[in-house]
Amino acid sequence: MDEEDHTRIVPRKCYCFLAFLLGFVALFSFFALVLWGASRSQKPRIVMGTIRFDNFIIQAGTDASLVPTDMATTNSTVRFTYRNRGTFFGIHVTADPFQLSYSQLTLASGDLHNFYQPRSSSRTVSVAVVGNKVPLYGGGPTLTAAPAAGGKGQQQASAKVASVPMVLRTTLHSRAYVLGALVKPKFTLAVECRVLMNPNKQNKPISLRNAYHYS
Repeated sequence: MDEEDHTRIVPRKCYCFLAFLLGFVALFSFFALVLWGASRSQKPRIVMGTIRFDNFIIQAGTDASLVPTDMATTNSTVRFTYRNRGTFFGIHVTADPFQLSYSQLTLASGDLHNFYQPRSSSRTVSVAVVGNKVPLYGGGPTLTAAPAAGGKGQQQASAKVASVPMVLRTTLHSRAYVLGALVKPKFTLAVECRVLMNPNKQNKPISLRNAYHYS
């Protein structure tokens, strides 16, 4: 009789433990799903600020194969504001290279230093976008150029160009670790800005607030 009672008690304990385990898993999954849905509604916000051209010069030169061609040198700085609107999670931010192009030519590029943005906070980020003696391979004549001021610049056959329409592109990747490695939503935002490089505004910030769109 004692053995029969013992065999009945053991399965009963197993069933209780199994029911508790399944209930815990279901409750935890529901909680994780709620957190994931809440985090998806709190996407980070990016506001492009300004771009400043410290230098943009076209000069004669040769590429790595010693082929004569015009060369473009660009030195610029892009500033934007990144805001984490999440109220209960921080975000790790990375980005593809910032690329500044004219037509199909990439004139300059720059990398964003990865950073962590705490919850409900924002920061202003600066990225240096530079290009040193980039071969134009026939793209130079379409960049209306005038000789640079100063005898030395003329001797080096360098030139400052007229206003040049450019496009600034990048893609930002934001990863939030809401519940460790279990709930980690990712936000991807491609940014494209139309920029008009005006030689009269070198060393002066050019606003990008009305010149960009997301995708």
